[in-house]
Amino acid sequence: MADGTDLVLGESDWDEQDLLTIDEAGGRLEEELEVLDVRIAESSDANATARLLARRDAIKAVRVSIASGPTELARAD
Repeated sequence: MADGTDLVLGESDWDEQDLLTIDEAGGRLEEELEVLDVRIAESSDANATARLLARRDAIKAVRVSIASGPTELARAD
């Protein structure tokens, strides 16, 4: 709609620009990895452990991607 509202999603919060910084995202990933390590250590279900390990591996891959910085397409220089 022209007034910035949407019948399904409600009013847009784009003006707040509450986007994560790369550092904040990295910090949240670190926290998630700590939680996953505990859950993996406590898990007695092989299937659940396999899913948790896959999630941990995916998060570690994202963490490496974040550490290497934005892609060429995302750079503002």
